Amino acid sequence: MSTTHTTERLDGRARHRLNRPAMALQKNALLSIARPLGCRIDCIAGSLWITRDGDPHDTLLSAGEHHVAQGRPRLIVQALEAGVVRIVSRGVPVSAS
Repeated sequence: MSTTHTTERLDGRARHRLNRPAMALQKNALLSIARPLGCRIDCIAGSLWITRDGDPHDTLLSAGEHHVAQGRPRLIVQALEAGVVRIVSRGVPVSAS
């Protein structure tokens, strides 16, 4: 059985164009966030797995929980089940277009 992953990339150049406050994610969808320092990841519905390049400690979020990125290494966010996520970059909501 194969698993299909959809990846959206959010980086510093694209963030100013991204203006939807929340986005739906299908199960196993991936978000890649470059330079995430200060970004807040809100799990609105479903559950998320967050991993950071070079960091052995991952974060799991359930609906209603959030995580604030403390470092600059790229973050990968995976939807463990279908749900809704909001990424807020230093006070400004961002999402994939």
